[in-house]
Amino acid sequence: MNTLKGNSIHIPSTIAVCYPQYGDKEETIDMTDIGSKFNGAYSVNNSTICFVVDYEVFVTPYTREAMATITNAGLTKGYFHVPFSNGEYPKDEKTEWHRLLDGASESYYRDYENDCAKWCDEHGVGKLNEETLRRCFKMPREGVPVRHQHFENTYYPVCGERYVDCAVVDKLGCYCSNNGKVVFVYRDGHTYVTKGYWILNELVRAGYKKSSLYVPFSNGEQITDSYLAAQWEKISKK
Repeated sequence: MNTLKGNSIHIPSTIAVCYPQYGDKEETIDMTDIGSKFNGAYSVNNSTICFVVDYEVFVTPYTREAMATITNAGLTKGYFHVPFSNGEYPKDEKTEWHRLLDGASESYYRDYENDCAKWCDEHGVGKLNEETLRRCFKMPREGVPVRHQHFENTYYPVCGERYVDCAVVDKLGCYCSNNGKVVFVYRDGHTYVTKGYWILNELVRAGYKKSSLYVPFSNGEQITDSYLAAQWEKISKK
């Protein structure tokens, strides 16, 4: 619990908050009653947790680890105001709050990867050689901007890469090829693209299934981001 407290914003009684959606309008909120009435409880709203321990109020971004700590500590679910859960932030601890938010966001991606791998273990989708993966281009979450003589677009990973749902499991362990390029959704839930058909036999042996995925960079598109273009250029056909 001490670790969780250290990864939370402590609200002694009152705190100044700012609302960026309203031009950083400032407001002071009073959590005194929450601290006295809800000791040993927690409340969740919009991926934010407010919890009360020893009559002290804390706020932290929602993560599985945070919820496990709260549950193991025996806190009970309550229904009360959760600061910072509607876009506002603590005026004097803005940097720290955004650091916590960034850390929580990264934990969601780790959870996503672990959940994908677990599903693949249960459904016969195996691992590829490390050397094979090094010969593939991993589609970044932010997307890849491309230019074609007839259009400009941004290509994103096949899956949203935030949580595992029916749309994700429908794509895990799938591949497709077009014009000498191959795309596949690996067991970590990420999308990879490579040049040449050399990878197909290994994909099939590992339990991957052919599907109707769109194959990026297979129709003459040029990557317009110089860093990503250089990464793609390094991929050889083998």
